[in-house]
Amino acid sequence: MSRFVPRQSDASATARGGRWPRLIPLLALVGVVVLLTGCGPEVAQPYTTITPQNEKTEDIQNLYKITFWASLVVFIGVQAAIAYTALRFRRRNEDRPEQVHGSRKLEIAWTIIPAVILLVLFIPTAQTIFKHAAAAEAEDAFRVDVLGKQWWWEISYPTIPANPDDPGQGPLITANEVILPVGANVVFVLQSNNVIHSFWVPQLSGKTDVMPGHDNRLQFIAEKPGVYWGECAEFCGGSHAWMRFKVKVVPQDEFDAWIAAWRTPPATDGNPDTADVVEAPPAFGACLACHRVSGTNAQIAGQGLPANPGYVEQDGTVVPGPGPNLSLLACRDTIGAGILENTPQNMETWLKRTNEVKEGVYMPNYYDPPEGEGLSDEQIDELVTYLESLKPAEGCPGDNLLVGSEVAPSDVEALDPDQVTGDASP
Repeated sequence: MSRFVPRQSDASATARGGRWPRLIPLLALVGVVVLLTGCGPEVAQPYTTITPQNEKTEDIQNLYKITFWASLVVFIGVQAAIAYTALRFRRRNEDRPEQVHGSRKLEIAWTIIPAVILLVLFIPTAQTIFKHAAAAEAEDAFRVDVLGKQWWWEISYPTIPANPDDPGQGPLITANEVILPVGANVVFVLQSNNVIHSFWVPQLSGKTDVMPGHDNRLQFIAEKPGVYWGECAEFCGGSHAWMRFKVKVVPQDEFDAWIAAWRTPPATDGNPDTADVVEAPPAFGACLACHRVSGTNAQIAGQGLPANPGYVEQDGTVVPGPGPNLSLLACRDTIGAGILENTPQNMETWLKRTNEVKEGVYMPNYYDPPEGEGLSDEQIDELVTYLESLKPAEGCPGDNLLVGSEVAPSDVEALDPDQVTGDASP
């Protein structure tokens, strides 16, 4: 009796038919893993772009969604075409399939379909760009000037004089923390005199380049109170990663209190009429060429953008260029443009090991006890005490509102001075 032997094609079909049931559990496992990657506790991510906090970032998020779904449609279509082609036209024998030159229908299709997809992406993108550009030219906006330096940010409020009785003193100027009243339609005027930076607050706006010799504008409405992290998004040198800043959106009364505190002399004694820089430690004299303190006669240091970003000539003498304004320094969350949390311990580290903590910083290192020519440990302690006292006697404005903000927790930690090693020479 002869035995039935299935044809090769029938055996191959049987083998192929048995593969799919084995693949289904594997595909299901992959799907579960992918879904689980999106689960877990909700953690605030200060640099995420998928938690928009105002209308402008909602517009940007909508563009992301359009791009995502268009990409998903293209991906699924391409993969389906590949699978269909591989299965439908697989080789069944040794004979070559019929050779054709091309298909006019297919050529028309793969020309029209990408054109339609590009239009779907282009039209809303162009509308959003023109909308945001028009908003940045608003004449009645709340203006804030931002100067990108190496490697920190000078924040200037040109419409808010340092002293309303003497507007000639210039505008209110601070560093690395932008304080805004809630609901303000803010326009940032961005400038630089060194290299290209990029001003970016992911939860409040898109990126805008800060160009030497050219003013760029960035607009958004500060809709929700909170603390938002920003950073330089354009590589600009050795400490680019530590060119961070914060945007604090506070109620109007908190903003007014901050302005009043900025104008008030440091509480060095009980009589504000005699509060003066001469009451600071003598070692603070090393800081006068670069830093200012409002309400005192520490007004020697320049501000703004000098011709040379690193050094300026003053009365025939070359001195370091303008550094951050130290007014209300003790009320800032970080020092060194976000590199360290603002604590007495970290302030000591910053003063003793400046060039080790932040690469390329222009601030000289005056601490040199072995040689006996720099500041001593006692003088550093006096400076730390003085700098940490630069705040209102009744406390910093907005402390109760902003402490523990869920929008953007600080990601910097205290650093022990003994942990910093290396050459500490100026």
